[in-house]
Amino acid sequence: MTAKEQEEMDFGADSERMKKRTVEGGLLITFEGGEGVGKSTQSERLFHKLQSFGIDTVHAQEPGSSDLGNNVRRWIKRSNSSSPLAETLLFEAARAQLMFETVRPALDRGKVVVLDRYIDSTLAYQGYARGGDLKTIKQLNDIATAELTPHLTVLLDLDPKVSLARVSNKPDLFSGDTDGSGRVDNENERRFEQAPLKFHQSIRKGYLEMSKTDPRWCVIKADQAGHRIADAILKRVRRLLIDGNIPESIFKS
Repeated sequence: MTAKEQEEMDFGADSERMKKRTVEGGLLITFEGGEGVGKSTQSERLFHKLQSFGIDTVHAQEPGSSDLGNNVRRWIKRSNSSSPLAETLLFEAARAQLMFETVRPALDRGKVVVLDRYIDSTLAYQGYARGGDLKTIKQLNDIATAELTPHLTVLLDLDPKVSLARVSNKPDLFSGDTDGSGRVDNENERRFEQAPLKFHQSIRKGYLEMSKTDPRWCVIKADQAGHRIADAILKRVRRLLIDGNIPESIFKS
């Protein structure tokens, strides 16, 4: 297979690429929430849906979607670091690289960027849950992103007892306790999810606190059927796209 054939398989032929619609100024949509709420599934679902409408769309995740980000992801999975600041600095470095390599260039070309986790994850996890200084984290977020704020942040909200049971595939993950000490999964079955229930409750509390006063947030209960969640997200995104000069007619085809 030639390089051109591979490119066309990945991105479409020249004529198809020319037909892709762009949004004036680009559009950044981020997905947030605790472990097991369905962020990856719903962000990928939105990405493919927008592509089906012919909208030029990029999908990425944090940490990841770059060599540096992937290395940080691997480190986080196997590290027992007790320093919220050390974790924050690693995440910010990966974030700055992703901004440079992917997000900023895509937005400059009028693309929609669908991002699985962003600045609010660091505030929720390393700030609200790990006790890091929120003011410092906000400052580091601003430095890493040059103060790039999402146009829309989708928060998938779910009781951690339910979401963590999803991740572990154990409906009886907790034995009726409130501090997470009664978990029935083994230590080596877990990664970030190995933290006590209180940690995950703090994450949820942080997200809900952040979403109270900022209109960019769209809070959706994640205990619904997947297609209902996807429909609710698309409805909100569609309004932003129409405001960005995407013809309303393409959503009716």
